[in-house]
Amino acid sequence: MSLVLKIAKRFVFDSHTKRSDENSSGFVSFIASISILGLSLGVTALLVVTSVMNGFEHQLASTLTAFHGHILFFSRSEPIGNPEKLQAEIQNGFKDIVAVSPYIFGEVMVSSSHGVAGSVVEGIDLPTVSKVSQITSKVISGRIPELKKNPPEIGLGDELARKLAVQVGDTVLLTVPFAGSGDTPLVYKLKVSGILKYGMFDYDSKYTVMVIEDLQRILSLDKKINAFKILTKDSSTSLKTTTALNERFSYPLRAKDWSSLNRNLFYAIRLEKVVISIILLSIILVASFNIISTIMMIVHDKSPQVSMLKAMGWNQKQTFAVFLLIGASLSVLGTFLGLIFGRLICGLVAWKSIIDLPADIYMFNRLPVEIRPIEWVLISVGTILIALSSTLIPSRQVSKQDSIEGLRNG
Repeated sequence: MSLVLKIAKRFVFDSHTKRSDENSSGFVSFIASISILGLSLGVTALLVVTSVMNGFEHQLASTLTAFHGHILFFSRSEPIGNPEKLQAEIQNGFKDIVAVSPYIFGEVMVSSSHGVAGSVVEGIDLPTVSKVSQITSKVISGRIPELKKNPPEIGLGDELARKLAVQVGDTVLLTVPFAGSGDTPLVYKLKVSGILKYGMFDYDSKYTVMVIEDLQRILSLDKKINAFKILTKDSSTSLKTTTALNERFSYPLRAKDWSSLNRNLFYAIRLEKVVISIILLSIILVASFNIISTIMMIVHDKSPQVSMLKAMGWNQKQTFAVFLLIGASLSVLGTFLGLIFGRLICGLVAWKSIIDLPADIYMFNRLPVEIRPIEWVLISVGTILIALSSTLIPSRQVSKQDSIEGLRNG
């Protein structure tokens, strides 16, 4: 162990140094521990909060892509005639597109003997829907609707099923407003074939699914559709494909990628993440000032020893190195403990929901967590640099202190 390291360790942790105040060294060690704890708490808070915000963003993106695919291609006015030709043109004309599935959507009302609720019903194409989305894997009870059933079948979101107090095998009424002759509503009796859980309250409480042929017959659309769900090779580059689709096809056809469906929400999440990170950064700054005070107390407490070392030939660089090493040790140790605490808390939150959220407000009923290693590395390195930089001024000042003055004050 080098002499600089030995002296730095002795200054912080040695409680047997001969002093008129025999408890001074122990007090310095206590203050150093408080500085380490403060820094670790700041790092822990910043890591946990950013991981939770990342979890919200990831959960929202996963839910959107699992339900809608990567791109929605739809008509803004009349339904699309001859959809097979357009589907082939889309799938063969863009190299990044992996699969395309036609579907129909419309606003309806679903009712049972226990209640009524507004809903968005989707008619899905059974042979292709599993290629572009994960709807078929979201069934938690029963099965996905099938074709040629009497009565026709429907799948309900679990929150919608709970509101209507229905289960698999029960019947519900599907009302299509202003669809019949004379603008009278059409009413159809349907059988609940399955309950689906999409993972987001807005979808679980609103969306229903049917076989596309059944919904075409109900809405009198013949073989027309009004949208396609599209899967690309990479969701992160789907915006480029969306732009290309909009450049190739004119009104009324329009494409939107998954991130555009809740653009404001994604922007709000990222903005909140930045603002909260800046606020929590103040904890790290306060802890860094605590390290400054710790260094200054060590300087005051060990001034006679430093002066004696200087009188014996100890130069300014060695003195500077001692106190810089002390500050670096406090910074690294505090950051390391923060990483451990942050990982434990994130693991606990991911394993068991310690905070129940109202899903109708926050969209999810538990705190989602996603750890991004690059962010943790940047936060750790940034914290160490901030804390270490705070020790430069006091370390430089003590290195320039006159040895005779220190012995006189000691």
